[in-house]
Order: sequence, then C-alpha cells, then structure tokens
Amino acid sequence: MSSLPVEHSTADYSDGTRATNSIVERGQAQPAHNSQNVYETYEEEYDTSNPRRGIAIILHHEQFELMDRREGSRRDRDTAITVLTNMQFDVRVYDDLRYGELHRVLEQLAGEDHSGSDCLLVMIMTHGDDDVLYAYDRGYSVDVLFEQFMGDACPTLLGKPKLFFVQACRGTEFDKGVKLGCADLDTDNLTAHKYVIPTTADLLVMYSSYKGHVSWRNTLGGSWFIQALCAELEISWRHMELLQLLTAVSRRVAYDYQSNVPQRETMDAMKQMPSVVSMLTKLVYFPVKKELQ
Repeated sequence: MSSLPVEHSTADYSDGTRATNSIVERGQAQPAHNSQNVYETYEEEYDTSNPRRGIAIILHHEQFELMDRREGSRRDRDTAITVLTNMQFDVRVYDDLRYGELHRVLEQLAGEDHSGSDCLLVMIMTHGDDDVLYAYDRGYSVDVLFEQFMGDACPTLLGKPKLFFVQACRGTEFDKGVKLGCADLDTDNLTAHKYVIPTTADLLVMYSSYKGHVSWRNTLGGSWFIQALCAELEISWRHMELLQLLTAVSRRVAYDYQSNVPQRETMDAMKQMPSVVSMLTKLVYFPVKKELQ
C-alpha cells in the first residue's frame, strides 16, 4: 500500500532497595494489602455484564484556523463510526471543535453516569507534535484528553477500561525502516473489596506513531493507523482480547504500509510504527450484547 501526504503541516513545529508487594522501592517498604494472594482475589477480565457497552467519542479535526486541511480524514471518521456502532458503542462525533468546546465535551463526558457501561472509548484524529495535539484554533497538551478520567475524577468509570486512540503526528522524524532477514508477591491480608488502585490504572492509549515521529495519511484512503485499527476491530472484536488485537493493528501498519512520494526523496519509502501505552489491569473483551441487537 502507499500513501501521499504526511500527517503534519509546517505550522506544527513550534541506594535503593527492591520491595515486593510494597509502596516504595527506596526506604521502608510498606505492604499494599493484608490478605490472601491478590491473584486469587481479583477477576482476570474486566466486567462486561453491564447493560451497555459504553460511549465512544470521535473528535475529528479536518479544518484548522491556521493549519493545513487534513484531506482524507473524513474517510477515517466515517469508517470509525461504522465499526464502533457495530461494536455496540453509543457513538458521538464532534467535528473541528475549538479548544474550549473540546474541553467542555470531555468535561461533560466525565460528569456523566457511566455506571451501566463496560468502558469508555475516545478516538481523536488531528494534527499533532511532540506531546501536543491541535484543536481548530490552538494546540494543547495531549494530557488534556486523559486528565478528566484519571483517579476519582470520573467515579462511575473507576475500575473500568478507558481506551484512547490518537491519530496525530508526534514529531517531525521519519522512519526509514530496516530490512528484515529471514514477582513474587507477599501473602498478606486484603479487606474484602476495600483497596486502593493507582490514579492511572485502567487506562490505555494507542498512538498512531512512535514518539517524535510523523504519522501518515492518504488523501483518499485515510490514515494508515485508523484504517488498520478499524479493519482489525471489524474482523476480531467479538472474540479477541484487546491487546492481542492491537498487536495485530501494529503489525498491519508496520508491514503493509510504506509511503510513496518519489518526487520527494526524503519522504519516500518511509514506514510507521504505532505505540501502545497500557495501564490496564485486566483483559479487555467485547462480547456481543444480545439485548442491544
């Protein structure tokens, strides 16, 4: 496969002790629990018995005040709508939001009651740079996407997976590619269902490219990452665990795509590698909810 324009515009550049089952690595180690082995206490999979799959937000940016239009992005948006709807998500789409509007959407989303949902999914398609994303009118820290849903900021999503997919450049570097040849835990006691989890637990972020690198998009076919993600979701969402599925997404992008810009040698025959940051604590599955069919 081949692609033409790169997903950015020129305006984008602007004495320690080891402790087991303890809170700290330096100094006096404190046990985190005081019950049986934690592996015998928790389920290995996230709960999917809720009546709803959950909300899926698509933040789609094609037009910008001072930056180039992201041609081909509508195909990504429309493909994602179809796939996420088939996955039984409550899909909400927002086009070309200004930063204030985008922040309000996320704030209101965090304030909703998600107690009847299995999870939350947020997908954003926009211009980007190193740890920066762009709304219609300005840039903002990528952390803005997550901060409303971390810790107890959104109580009804505590202990539920929060999934973020980011299609945007993360810098200006190109990936030339390379030719491929042929703990132990203490047995302390846990008070039933009364425990503390990290503020970043149950969060997953998948970026379209590795840190510092560009992300590619075809003006007709859409971005490599969103198209690969949607293709793998469509094939496997009913039976495959999420991280296994996302490995297949990374493989598809890494092996099946290469830029085709012969008129610009510095951009021709380049590759792309998605990156997953997972703080999930259980396995994620999307079983079919028959009551929603």
